Amino acid sequence: MATHGDVGRSAGGMRVNPPGRPGFRRRRWRVIVRALRLAPLALIALGRVAAADDAGCFVLTLGRDTTSIECYRRTSARLEVEQVDRTGVLRRRFTYDLAGDLVSHVALVVTSPGRPDTVQGIDATFAGDSAHAWLREGDAPPRDVPAAVPAGAIVVSYNCPWSVYETAIARLVRAGSDSLRLPLHVLGSRGATWLSLHRLGRDSVDLLNHHQDHFHVRIDEAGHVLGALPISGPGKFTVSRAGPLDLGAYTAAWAAREKAGQGLGILSPRDSVTANAGGASLWLDYSRPAKRGRVIFGGVVPYGELWRTGANAATQLRTDRALDFGGTVVPPGAYSLWTVPGPTGWKLVVNGETGQWGTSHDASRDLYTIAMNVSALPAAVERFTIRIEPGPRGGTLQFDWDTTRASAAFTVEPAAPEGKR
Repeated sequence: MATHGDVGRSAGGMRVNPPGRPGFRRRRWRVIVRALRLAPLALIALGRVAAADDAGCFVLTLGRDTTSIECYRRTSARLEVEQVDRTGVLRRRFTYDLAGDLVSHVALVVTSPGRPDTVQGIDATFAGDSAHAWLREGDAPPRDVPAAVPAGAIVVSYNCPWSVYETAIARLVRAGSDSLRLPLHVLGSRGATWLSLHRLGRDSVDLLNHHQDHFHVRIDEAGHVLGALPISGPGKFTVSRAGPLDLGAYTAAWAAREKAGQGLGILSPRDSVTANAGGASLWLDYSRPAKRGRVIFGGVVPYGELWRTGANAATQLRTDRALDFGGTVVPPGAYSLWTVPGPTGWKLVVNGETGQWGTSHDASRDLYTIAMNVSALPAAVERFTIRIEPGPRGGTLQFDWDTTRASAAFTVEPAAPEGKR
């Protein structure tokens, strides 16, 4: 087996690193970005696939890097899933007990190689229009979380596997419908959201969840997932079906690399920038996603759409002086920064809310829109980088990633007299 970043070949000899599969690049797939993230809310479907007994594996990649793999076994009464995540090297085991078309019980156990204790555990039961979940984190006492859940709802978890998406899609196929909208419950929450499925053709389905993770999914006649690619949303992982995989061997290999300091590391580490420019003290906090062999602007980050300007939580700016961006004055204070990239120019959107997740943009709190210049960099920048270049009366805010730089110059307004602040 391969012990490097990407999965090499399955036991059956098939190459399972999705970006190289020619079948993925035909027809509409040529125009879809070849990257997909496991949705932040992956689905535990309440239906069954056409076959009573079923098994398979999936490989998830982010650009050129394999990030996790999973294998599942499904019967009419139970779905069991084993998953290993290369980030931090965690092993997850999901067990879903089914009663007809309903989930009656969900158990999740998360472990780390070399540690005998459970890193995380969830045990949830469902009956009628309610749910009862116990959440355990390390040595902390379990938390009891009751919830109101519509009868027949889909149950989801932030780390739930792709095999449950497959079960929901099979439900759409079995019903012979063109579309299906289902209530969605997140384990640990107290309510329900939604999941939308829509047939694009005989062999593909459009999938959208309430977090705006939007995928095109290739399927076979029974609804099995053959692969998935992103359309929009925060997730950029690609998914491909694979032959049998030895999760134990991958867990051991990835743990050894992690111990040797050669692991994948945090996918989008958090960083901060401090600077004194023109007498203003500035602080920026943001996450730094990596290129990983992908086309970034116009690809991973679409043109003309609002971008969180990094990853994970929203990018934040604090300034103790007013900043004048070519006539647009941003007063002292704390803000979140968003952008709308374009091939010849960007827009910087300054929002009055801070501390929110990067998918939670409240347009009603947008305060200022500032034009940004675009220039080409001489060499590709692997990780998204924010810089503040100081000048005598102000400075320049710079966003660098791939071969693109977006920048906006500013001057610092004179400090208000002591008595007029």
